[in-house]
Amino acid sequence: MVVTLAAVTALLVAPAVVAATATPPAGYTTAEDVSSDFIKQVGKFAVTVYKLARGVSLYYVSTSQCWSKPAGGGADDYWMVLTATNGAGAAGSYVATIWGIPGSESKTWKLLSFNATS
Repeated sequence: MVVTLAAVTALLVAPAVVAATATPPAGYTTAEDVSSDFIKQVGKFAVTVYKLARGVSLYYVSTSQCWSKPAGGGADDYWMVLTATNGAGAAGSYVATIWGIPGSESKTWKLLSFNATS
């Protein structure tokens, strides 16, 4: 996976802590198969970009929820709840929003948000 600096710089704002919800935000109407290789790759992308932007030790474990909605121009927005571990092995839950065009290279994808759940 190639992660460009443009994708990394999109996350240099301070992270917010959000509450984990069982319901995605309005507009996310398609439940994605969290066991699919594609959704796992989207989750790994989110964790990798966040890790590079923040300079933290974080490793993708799994995705428990993923919903999508059309974003126009063949792109989709993905809202996911995922689990990642830090360098000490402690697991945490995160909510990420990702924009991308399925089938395109990772350099065209963007991590829009990545927040710890409370």
